[in-house]
Amino acid sequence: MKRLISIALGLFSACTLSFAQVDLDKEFFSLPDTITNEYLDSLKLQVRKPNDYWMVGVYGGASLQFGYWNPSRLTIAQFQLPVYGFSLIRQFSMFGIMPYMGLEIGAQQNYEGYEFKTNKETGYRSTESGAYKAMLRVPEAFLLTHMHFDIGEHFKLLAKLGLFGGYRTSINRVLDDAYKGSSYEEYQTAFRDYDLRWTYGLMGGLGMGLVFNPIEIHLNVNLKWGWGSFWQRDYASPFYYRFGYPLDGTVTLGVYYQLTPRYGHTRAQLRRLARKMMEEEQQKP
Repeated sequence: MKRLISIALGLFSACTLSFAQVDLDKEFFSLPDTITNEYLDSLKLQVRKPNDYWMVGVYGGASLQFGYWNPSRLTIAQFQLPVYGFSLIRQFSMFGIMPYMGLEIGAQQNYEGYEFKTNKETGYRSTESGAYKAMLRVPEAFLLTHMHFDIGEHFKLLAKLGLFGGYRTSINRVLDDAYKGSSYEEYQTAFRDYDLRWTYGLMGGLGMGLVFNPIEIHLNVNLKWGWGSFWQRDYASPFYYRFGYPLDGTVTLGVYYQLTPRYGHTRAQLRRLARKMMEEEQQKP
């Protein structure tokens, strides 16, 4: 865990430092008064790769909850929807030489929860305060390192890693038949004193994007590894910890709009642009 935290924080620091050094107003190419083909062919151009730009978008999808536990418990993946949110993405060249980095900040409506599975051999199913299933609604905010690998002009692969935080606003428990009619019923939609409301942890995933400037369509599969337990670990006994942590996945489809144009040209594009400018100048009467 410490190694993952160090990697995530290191990427944040490097991206933030490079982000602060970006100067979008800097002139990156100019021509002298007299232009010849020989001059153009001899140019050694300093190239700013594409992908220095801002974009904002919205997305929607679904969530799968698993969780991990002590003591160990059999679980079923729980499906919840809708997940929806928005994010602001700044893409840039880190240190001026890696044009596939960026930062993404956003917020989303998500879920956490669990569903315990019945053991086929023993017929036993775990419960937590009489409930074998619970769904929690969780608004979240996140900050991610956003890496992209362009394949041609219209396709890219995405990879993300960063941190998230949220607050559990509501809970809905499903009681086991053996506990219906008991005092546990008052906690079906209420938090107990030892339930924890804040959630946080590591978030990351993979995806792909279709690019049709100025619109981009992103499909992402993210994994959320929670470090905030559902309840106080020693609530049942000060000598034996019982904990449950979120382990969730989301699948989302989003539409993004480029707030600024994809900035920069390749050497071949700059030479073509210069030749076109020279030809237009020569055609003037």
